[in-house]
Amino acid sequence: MRIDAATRDAITSATREAVREAMEVYNERWLTAEEMIAQFGFFTKDWLKRYGDTLPRERFEIVDADGAHHATRWAYPQHRIQRWIEERRHTKLRVQQYRGASEG
Repeated sequence: MRIDAATRDAITSATREAVREAMEVYNERWLTAEEMIAQFGFFTKDWLKRYGDTLPRERFEIVDADGAHHATRWAYPQHRIQRWIEERRHTKLRVQQYRGASEG
């Protein structure tokens, strides 16, 4: 059976999207800052402190009955960040203002 180029491209695209969704939605692995540094060698503790908010990340936050705010540490989605790197989206990160070492 012969498949034309457009059909082949559509199948490839649909397969790629299904695999991406499986990895980033159903099998995502959330990394601590230390695991991020170990997994992706170009990150450092200082870099994450200064610019970690330019990456996709999440944390749980809650306000208790006394009004006190509590939050977990940040977690970074491994597969999503891996895709950013593969797509070279990390080369387009920008900050709007200078961030000194004491910020974070």
